[in-house]
Amino acid sequence: MFIHSFKNTFKILLRQKSLIFWGLLFPIILGLLFKLALGNLDNEFKLEPIDVAVNEKLLNEPGFEIFLDGLEDEDIFKVTKTNNNQMLLDQKVVAYISDIDRIETQSAGVKETVVETVMNSYLHNMETVKKIFVENPNMDINSLFDYSEYVVDNSNPNMSLSNTYFYTLIGMQAMYGYMWGMTVIYQYEANLSTTAKRNIMSPMRKRTSLSASLLVAWLINMSVIIITMLVIHFALKVNIGEKLLPIFGLVSLGALTGVSFGTLIGASNKKSQDTKIGLGISLTMMMSFLAGMMVSNIKILIEKNVPIINRVNPVALITDALYSLYYYPSLDRYWMNMMWLSGVTFVLILLTFRFIRGKQYDSL
Repeated sequence: MFIHSFKNTFKILLRQKSLIFWGLLFPIILGLLFKLALGNLDNEFKLEPIDVAVNEKLLNEPGFEIFLDGLEDEDIFKVTKTNNNQMLLDQKVVAYISDIDRIETQSAGVKETVVETVMNSYLHNMETVKKIFVENPNMDINSLFDYSEYVVDNSNPNMSLSNTYFYTLIGMQAMYGYMWGMTVIYQYEANLSTTAKRNIMSPMRKRTSLSASLLVAWLINMSVIIITMLVIHFALKVNIGEKLLPIFGLVSLGALTGVSFGTLIGASNKKSQDTKIGLGISLTMMMSFLAGMMVSNIKILIEKNVPIINRVNPVALITDALYSLYYYPSLDRYWMNMMWLSGVTFVLILLTFRFIRGKQYDSL
């Protein structure tokens, strides 16, 4: 009975052309559009050494020349020593540092902001050093700034700015799996369709049949996510990382979350199937927007102001989990996202059973 229901549901779901489009083709098409639109994003925002002119009198300030040499060694600044701002007026440099606390610029772009931020940091650090020396004149100055022995940058140096858009796309596709789950519920709730009435009248136990059907929906959703990830990785050349087992675990859980989202939409109300599809699309796109698909900074703003939204948004959780797998060697952040995603999935399943458990139909 289980196998029969499994095969039957598999055939029914794959015949739904609209589900194939929204579940598989639409995310791939969107990925292609992302690639065309974001292809040069990394090159445009690649930080080259910033041309800066510095008043040569400032080189007499204790430690300032060493500070500038360090910035040049790290390819942050390209410093030119001068005694006026003529190079700035001729647009040969981005900024002119006329005094320790005075920076002249002609515009307010990204590079100008970087120069101001670096100099503000320098001033802040120097004030801190002065206070420390007043309190403890024998303090070893090197011990204050030598972080090299215990601070190691383990992040991935090849992280692409555009990667997060594709990670959000994968999260969105996982939630589009709601269509598979919603369609299954539509086949088993007698108040929703004629097919469901026949299934209710069937001698097969509803729990067995429904479990087999939901398993099909989960496997299909997981498969289309994997197909899309393969297309993104191999065809669009977007690196999704090499930690295959954690990625598979995330895909499996994300697929289950999407299907559970669909079962809840399907079981929670008596609206038409088209209305429910529209509701699911609207909610999924809203979650994708909040996860940064349209405006990349929105997720950061939410994290600073209302972080709980990111904790209960499945698209944001999947996006951040993929990001952490690629960018960080540790799995701590990944497991934190998995924990929250598991909680969201559990709540969706619990609410679904709350709506479908023990329904009685006076007339079929």
